[in-house]
Amino acid sequence: MAETNDLMAHYRSINPKSNSITMLNGKRFGDRYQFQANQQYQIPADTWQALKPMSADFIEMIQWYVNDHYINQLPRILELERYYQADNNIHYWMSNKRRGKADKRITSGLPRYITNIRVGYEFGNPLTFGYSNQDDENDTGDNVLDALADFNRINDEPYHEKVMGKNLCNTGRAYELIYCAKGENAPQITPIDPNQAFVVWSTDVKPMELFAVRYYAVNVMDQVNYQIEIYTSDYIYYYQAGDNPASDWKLVLKVEHSFGDVPLIEYALNDEHVGVWEPKLDEIDEYDQSLSEMANSQADFSNAMLLINGEVQNNTGKLEQMIGPNGKPLYIDNLKGSYTSNPQDSAGKTNQVVMVQKVLDTHANVLYLRPYVYDQPNGSKMVSQTTAQYLTKQLSAQDWSTYINQLLADIHKDTNTPDTTDANFAANASGVAMSYKLWGVDQERDIMQSLYQRSLMQRLKLICQQWSFVEGVDVQADQYSNVTIAFTPNLPKNDNEIMQNIGAVKNTGAISDETIQEMAEQVTGIPADQEQQRMSDQKDANMQRGQDAFGQLPGMGSDDNEVTDDGDDNEAAGTESDQTTSETGSTGRQPAS
Repeated sequence: MAETNDLMAHYRSINPKSNSITMLNGKRFGDRYQFQANQQYQIPADTWQALKPMSADFIEMIQWYVNDHYINQLPRILELERYYQADNNIHYWMSNKRRGKADKRITSGLPRYITNIRVGYEFGNPLTFGYSNQDDENDTGDNVLDALADFNRINDEPYHEKVMGKNLCNTGRAYELIYCAKGENAPQITPIDPNQAFVVWSTDVKPMELFAVRYYAVNVMDQVNYQIEIYTSDYIYYYQAGDNPASDWKLVLKVEHSFGDVPLIEYALNDEHVGVWEPKLDEIDEYDQSLSEMANSQADFSNAMLLINGEVQNNTGKLEQMIGPNGKPLYIDNLKGSYTSNPQDSAGKTNQVVMVQKVLDTHANVLYLRPYVYDQPNGSKMVSQTTAQYLTKQLSAQDWSTYINQLLADIHKDTNTPDTTDANFAANASGVAMSYKLWGVDQERDIMQSLYQRSLMQRLKLICQQWSFVEGVDVQADQYSNVTIAFTPNLPKNDNEIMQNIGAVKNTGAISDETIQEMAEQVTGIPADQEQQRMSDQKDANMQRGQDAFGQLPGMGSDDNEVTDDGDDNEAAGTESDQTTSETGSTGRQPAS
């Protein structure tokens, strides 16, 4: 799909130059991006709080930020999203190749490959949410965890995290919106495309979100208009504009919310807000160009120009009858003197046959060369042999292969992305060896997780705040701070090795069964709490089967143990039976008489 509905915004993300690819000049800003292309918006909190909502000054300030984002930041974001879709700048390269020359444009899938590897590694396994209240050991947090489990299930939270991770890896930023559906008060989440949103922060030492904006183009029957949404800590303002998102706003709706903070949350991949492969765009472009030029060279070789030095013979020297346009032999009319296809004239005499030299088939893959004779200054004749050869460039496939392999190696190394095509990547690699291969990406993963968890806690804060107003949900607004979040990297795994490690840990006797079950989850795929419930159900079922089997033993049935009082005879029989049991130690039944 297109990265935006605004065609003009799409065009502004493309900046080709004659006979060059934009990024090959090595400049991160200037020719490729404006200086403001990746700036964080900040204003003093007092300046923002002094503005009256919906006032002229309020609208003027936000329109300035929307215009700046649209002009300066949007082209970069759209370009990075194009690269993820394999719509690289090589497609728009103005190579100025002359007509008839091959001009192939081949793009690599490197950005998509790098992003998908990183997202799968980070979010391939769902996040694990726990609860720990250090101040109150009686607070188990079951109410929060139960509500959070339902929230994650309803919102398909595992996939939501993958979308957020993709946006982070591509653009360095990701956005999510906490909202309540119309007519409901239960919180929900949805990812917002980075090309549609931005956040303005305070200038404090620890910045706070002052407000956030989402603006997006809507194309209805080729009529483009913009919808603008302004999110503050108390209200959401909905505006509508024409094809320019920074002017002619009309207020459509104003809605109060109870999240207690700005419900549009910004996530950052790193402090620089730079995507995973963005620093390697120059080499990705060079890799694309190298592939394309090699393809062009192969095509040009197939259509190479033929150079002939000398003369080409275009006839065989033999005579053959001339054929007319109608495919019939031609004659010269004896009476009229013109060409005719009739072998006889009107007087009945035979017309003269038209004979010509046989012309060679110039479309055949054969050339008839003959020596070229020319006069020398002294008047003597010189004979030169005619030659024919194709004009081609000498290509060194080995040098070309070495060059692109070096580019690939640098891209993989500098983005800390493992090359899965490497024969030595995972062939019989142990867990320790695999850890060394992923050591680089683990360092970046720690940074990403710290920043991601910071925004996740903001998400939990907002939804717990909303839950505190929802009837039937027993969650306090401040309980979010006790929720713990664990990331589990999605590594290639050796089940046998994992089970051996689990067995060794269990044999120490210092690890609880619950922890063992959590460790086994990566092998069985069953969550620890589910496994615990299964174990409990299994224990109850085994106990019930044991009781049923015991009850089926002779003399242990309920009917045999019943005592009736039918008179003296029955009492005597009962006494006799007891005596028999005591003496024989048998089943308690009367011996057959």
